[in-house]
Amino acid sequence: MRYDLQLFAEKTERATPKRRSDARREGNVAKSPDFSTALVFLAAVIALLVYVPSIYFSLAQLMIDLLGYGTRYAVDHQGVPIALRADITNVFYGLLPIVLIAMVIGLFSSFLQVGFLFTPNVLIPKLSKINPLTGIQRLFSLQGLSMLIKSIIKILFIAGAIYFALNGSITQLAQLMYATPGVIMQNYASRSFNVLIDVAALYAALSVLDFFFERFRFERSIKMSKQEIKDEAKQQEGNQQVKGKIRERGRLIAFRRMMKRVPQADVVITNPTHYAIALQYDPKTMHAPQVVAKGVDQTALRIREIARENDVPIVENKPLARELYAQVEIEEFVPDSLFQAVAQVLAYVYRLKRKSM
Repeated sequence: MRYDLQLFAEKTERATPKRRSDARREGNVAKSPDFSTALVFLAAVIALLVYVPSIYFSLAQLMIDLLGYGTRYAVDHQGVPIALRADITNVFYGLLPIVLIAMVIGLFSSFLQVGFLFTPNVLIPKLSKINPLTGIQRLFSLQGLSMLIKSIIKILFIAGAIYFALNGSITQLAQLMYATPGVIMQNYASRSFNVLIDVAALYAALSVLDFFFERFRFERSIKMSKQEIKDEAKQQEGNQQVKGKIRERGRLIAFRRMMKRVPQADVVITNPTHYAIALQYDPKTMHAPQVVAKGVDQTALRIREIARENDVPIVENKPLARELYAQVEIEEFVPDSLFQAVAQVLAYVYRLKRKSM
C-alpha cells in the first residue's frame, strides 16, 4: 500500500495567491454570517426608531377600523376588504423602508467581507451535502464544536443584556398597573426599544469578534506545507513552459504565413539592412497598398532573400521604411499620410517593369 505523505505534512506556510484564488473560486472565503446578521439587525432597529411614528399611526388606524368596521361598513366578504385595504396598504408602506434598508445593509455587509463573489459551483447539487454520515461528522468536528460554543456565548451575552436592562425596571413596571393604557403602551414601547438597542449593539460587538475569528480560522484552513508550495511552483513553471511553447509555435506559424506572402508583393522597401517592408497593391480589389510582410535584422534579411528569389523589386528608402514599420501592421493598409510616398515608389517600380518588357 502507498500513502500520500502530503496528508501528514505539517501545514505552517501562508497560502499562495493561487491557493487563495482556487479557494475563492470554490466559495471558500472568510465570511462571518453573524457579522451580516448583526449589521442588518442594528440597521433595522435604527430604521424602526426613525419610522416608528408613521408605523404607529398606521397600526392605530388599522386597529380603529378593525374594531369599528361593523358600524360603518357592510359586514360581508366584500365590505371588510374594501374597508381595510387602505389601512393595510399604509402599514405596508410604513414597513417597506425598514425592509429595504435591511436588504441593502445585508448586501453591503456581504460585499464588505468578500467583495463581489459569484460561485456557480456551489449551486451544483452534491451527494455529500445530503449524506447523513457527512452531516454527523461535520456536527462533531472542531468546526461544529466552535460553532456550538459561539452560539452558547451569544445566547448568554444577549440574555444577560436583556436581564440587566429589565432588572432595574421591574418595580417601575409593577407601578404601571395603575396607569392609563396610553401611558402603559408608551412606557413598554420605550423600554422595548432600549432593550433592542442594547441587544443590537452587543450583537454587533460580538459579530466583530466573530469576523476576526472567522478570518483566523480561514487563514489556518488554507495553510500549506512546504512541499505543497514546491509542488505548486513546479506546476506553475510547467504551465508557463507549455504556454511559452504554444506562443512560440504561434509566432512560427505567423512567420511562415508572412513569408509565403512575400512572393506576391509588388515591392520590398528597405532601410537597406535593418528594415524590410513588403507591399502589395491591386487597384481593382484594394483601396490602398497593403503591408504583407515586415521585419527587422534577420527577418528583414530573409524577406530580401525571398524577394530576390521571386524577382520582387527591392527599393531602398530609409525614412519611408522606418515610418511604414512603425505605423502599419501586417495585413493593414497604408495610411493617407504615407500614401503619396508609397505611390511614388510603386510608380517607379511600374516604370522599371515596363522598361524590362
